Amino acid sequence: MSYYAFTIPGLEGIAAREITDLGGRSRERRRGLVFFEWDDDPAVLLRLGTTEDVFALVARAPVSLEKDGLDQIEALVERAGAWDGALAALHRAQPRRSKRVRFRVVAQRHGGGQRYVRKEVDRRVGEAVARRFPSWKGVDEDAAVEVWMLEENGEALCGVRLSDRTMRHRTYKKSSISASLRPVIARAMVMLTEPSEDDVFMDPMCGAGTLLIERGESGRYRQLLGGDIREEALAAAHSNIGPRYKPIELRAWDACQLPLDAGAVNAAACNLPFGKKIGEKSELKELYARFVPELRRVMVPGAVAVLMTSERVWLEQAMASGDFFYSERLLPVWVLGQKAFLFKFRAI
Repeated sequence: MSYYAFTIPGLEGIAAREITDLGGRSRERRRGLVFFEWDDDPAVLLRLGTTEDVFALVARAPVSLEKDGLDQIEALVERAGAWDGALAALHRAQPRRSKRVRFRVVAQRHGGGQRYVRKEVDRRVGEAVARRFPSWKGVDEDAAVEVWMLEENGEALCGVRLSDRTMRHRTYKKSSISASLRPVIARAMVMLTEPSEDDVFMDPMCGAGTLLIERGESGRYRQLLGGDIREEALAAAHSNIGPRYKPIELRAWDACQLPLDAGAVNAAACNLPFGKKIGEKSELKELYARFVPELRRVMVPGAVAVLMTSERVWLEQAMASGDFFYSERLLPVWVLGQKAFLFKFRAI
């Protein structure tokens, strides 16, 4: 059975690795998408942490950008031979009982150049599904079956969505703060730290606690440490974490003066302040310069730190100012249209 998953642009390789580790066979990647084969129970795919949505593939084919592309899309959906397999996968992943199936269509478009609008695609796909399944009822929300159509670079991609909003947003996000980290990126950062059951894992600017929670969900550890200088951030972290993921400590601290012994931490990840909404540029540059040596002080030699920022030059300058870390990997990612970077460093 063929499937595909949406992820954050830039994380395709990490998502493909997670799918492979789970037992799938990754066969193609493109911006924000991973295509793969899966033979096991589709419900297992809902455990993926680095994907935002997972689909059973119904149909995929080139289509014209001219108006006859609408006819091609409609025929593609109505005549697809993979419907039975896709619907069986959905039933196993998300069992539901209803006398009449309710369905909705979600049409998306990346790029442009088409001689027809997205709403027309939505309507034509809905008509094709209704003809293929005459007993189904089209609805705008609360549908048992979601049929997604993605048009990109002259190709139509149709799938049945197996996941729901909790894959993208998680169930633990009770509280949020400005510039809060997206859970999928947090899980990818955790994977880059090479998790081990002996980890003392730290997020020195923990915000709403997303990285700490994703580390807790990723496997066993020795201890979780998190802190922030902002009271509202710690309140959000306490709310989201609740009584789970013990042993864990949350403290009010300045990340540039950590109340920890040297070598107390053997894995760290942090979403550094960056972007237009967070701080003045000169303040951020100074923050990075003060933070890097302090992070190195509390980490054991050979430990991995994964840091995210859009201010690549300033972080690299801070790293180059002393023998603190060496860079193992640089991964560009796109967050709500803004380019940022995931750095994987190892302590010297």
